[in-house]
Amino acid sequence: MAISRFARKHPAGLEWGQGTSIIWHPDEVENHYEHPYQSYCYFRKSFELMPDGTAAGKLRIFADSKYMVYVNGMYAGRGPCRSDPRWQYVDEIDVSELLRAGRNTMAVMVLYYGYGTGQSIDRIPALVAELRVTAPGKEPFLIGTDSSWTCRKSDAYDARSPRVNGCQGPIEIYDARLELQGWQLTDFIEEDWKRAKSRGIELSPFWNYIERPIPFMEEKEIDAVRLASRGSVRQPAERSGRMHLDIIEETKDIQVTEVSSLPFNIMSRQSAPDEAEVLTYDFGRIEPGYLQLDVTGTAGTVVDVVYAEELWNGRAYLNANNNRSIDRFILSEGRQQLEVRFGWKAGRYVQLRIRHADSRPVNLHRVGLRTRKYPIDRPAAFQCGDERLQKIWDISEHTIRICMQDAFVDSPSREQQQWMGDGRWQGIYQTYYSGDGRLHRKLLEQIGQSQDWQGMTAQRYPDGHHNYPPIPSFCLHWVSSFGEYVSAYGDDGLLAEWWPNIVQALRWFSGFENKEGLLENVPYWAYVDAGEAPISRWPDVARGGIVTSLNLLYLEAMQNALAYAALLEDQDAAGYYRQACSRLADGIRNKLWNPEENAYTECLVDGIPSSLVSESANALALLVLHDAGDERSDAIYRSVFAPEAAGKAIKASPFFMMVVYRALMKAKREDRMLELVQERYGRMLDAGATSVWEWWDLFYRDEHSDEISFSSACHAWGSMPVMLFLHSIVGIQPVEANNRLVRIKPRLMGDLTWAEGSIPTASGPLVVRVERQSVRSEAGAITLTVPEGVTALCGDLSYGTGKHEVLHWKFD
Repeated sequence: MAISRFARKHPAGLEWGQGTSIIWHPDEVENHYEHPYQSYCYFRKSFELMPDGTAAGKLRIFADSKYMVYVNGMYAGRGPCRSDPRWQYVDEIDVSELLRAGRNTMAVMVLYYGYGTGQSIDRIPALVAELRVTAPGKEPFLIGTDSSWTCRKSDAYDARSPRVNGCQGPIEIYDARLELQGWQLTDFIEEDWKRAKSRGIELSPFWNYIERPIPFMEEKEIDAVRLASRGSVRQPAERSGRMHLDIIEETKDIQVTEVSSLPFNIMSRQSAPDEAEVLTYDFGRIEPGYLQLDVTGTAGTVVDVVYAEELWNGRAYLNANNNRSIDRFILSEGRQQLEVRFGWKAGRYVQLRIRHADSRPVNLHRVGLRTRKYPIDRPAAFQCGDERLQKIWDISEHTIRICMQDAFVDSPSREQQQWMGDGRWQGIYQTYYSGDGRLHRKLLEQIGQSQDWQGMTAQRYPDGHHNYPPIPSFCLHWVSSFGEYVSAYGDDGLLAEWWPNIVQALRWFSGFENKEGLLENVPYWAYVDAGEAPISRWPDVARGGIVTSLNLLYLEAMQNALAYAALLEDQDAAGYYRQACSRLADGIRNKLWNPEENAYTECLVDGIPSSLVSESANALALLVLHDAGDERSDAIYRSVFAPEAAGKAIKASPFFMMVVYRALMKAKREDRMLELVQERYGRMLDAGATSVWEWWDLFYRDEHSDEISFSSACHAWGSMPVMLFLHSIVGIQPVEANNRLVRIKPRLMGDLTWAEGSIPTASGPLVVRVERQSVRSEAGAITLTVPEGVTALCGDLSYGTGKHEVLHWKFD
């Protein structure tokens, strides 16, 4: 049957109770267009439950922009999940264990930004909550937000605080002296509280209320592992009045000394009236979450917190442009437990600058973190006999893990944004790493929600600060990622639902085809890969003209669209894309090949080919244009990827290493891929990395200011070794969706004598161990542990549930 190109599934919306409404503080919601700025507000509602104590409760809740909810003084959860307000996700929290007989209280603290960020789209200050209470033999009843709720603005947070950056919300400046102690408790006495103002839930900027499609984040409490250094910094006599600029300026003069003392119960004492003490705590590796301090202090003492993924000469560096990862606590008198409420950060180090209110000391009893990560029951695992490869796995796996939040985020520190290019590779990694496709599905849906009327999608979404133009290559990644999702998790209707949008996206590109069918002078941000940035060569893609890598990504997307059309039985589209693919492939081969370099040129501008070639463009050519072993395929390998070609082509960045791996795997050159991993990721290990960097260099001197600059030390787009180790070394290669049928074809490359890996399946891990008979032997043994419902193909045999040994295996 032919698919309808204009079918759209109506979202399965949630219904609210008749009296439930949007509420906010009455002083800040006179109308829909005058919004408060960085407003922190408390909300409370008390109610009675029957004395038998059998009641159960489910709480639906969302807020613009962030909320933290308590029931009877006990923490219940944080949210919401990032979403487009036109498809507003609503959290549901089971609070049954927090309810009690008699009087109960729901207490919510909400932060409304008043602006969009790289994770949220600004609408109106809003809290919506609805508790559904059930008890055996009784009618359920609802307690929804309405004008009977009370509210009060928080004085403890500074609404004038600067933002962390354009991607995030405000730095939290919290004054513990001004906190309403016990405001979330049932017996709290409300003074100067007001009735909330309610507004209609139907006529609002939130159009379709949809159940949150992913689980809540996993939260755990951890402690810093050591006090790395103590020191001091002289506070400037004159301050700019802008907190982050003063802290950045101070950093240059920090003096620190490494210490070996215990991490906690540190006494901090002011050494001079104009000096702040600097204490640097190390969590051992980059971790995301909400900082926690247990401190005995003096009222008015200021503790500034600077987060750092890595240190430069013992200092936690920031920059004014896009990394102001700071929080500030102003202490009350005595012992207190403090926690960042809304703006989670990530770093390996926290550098505390303690500005004493008087001569009395401050005692730090604990520096900890409430971590937040997407929950995974049993992620993939890998072990091998090579210590260096094992460490490369460790940093790659950890990077994937901490970049799994309520979206695939590019980095858990600097941006925390859902970029499509990054997300494509993270979606592929999940096939092996977690077996959970919900973040991948949400990525595809949300990027699709950003599509404009002409067909172009946003480069990241949900996004409310719009400081970048679209990236056309990321739109093509979106198109191709659908096939990877279906291959991993099966056809659940997602492809058919978004097929009209895929067609529209490719139609946008067709408007820039020249007479040979090649894309030429495509507008917007010409990003394909960072190459050797920031201190060496960038790919030559930003001068306009015909960009080779963009055309190859277009070819890949249309090849995938041809497969989608066949799956959906859209014969008209299949015929069109078959012809378009052939025409474009011929154009690339004929126009963009450089016979002198035996490789594809970077671009053709005004008929003149670029003098540069890159791994990025030529890896794409191997992947989508040439069969393994054909003349150009072998020429590209010798000219671009072989050891003797090192340094000639622009090196692919960590972002594009997934393409390089796929290309070399297709060319049957996995051994060379392993050498590149050992060389490039090994440099990160040598520098002490605990996660995979954004680029191949971390710290560098800015060419304009000569100041120390830095890239992200944690970017999941570069975690390709997870795929290489599991797919090629251990040889776990899924054949059917959801890992129901898996081929086992291991290769112990290099000097490896053994390796073991596992991937999750619906009924438990599939485990493969492979060992050589002896050093450098081409033969070995495989041990398989196959869970129920999975079939493993190994050689000419298939293996079902149980543990199996395959002896005398011959490595390819």
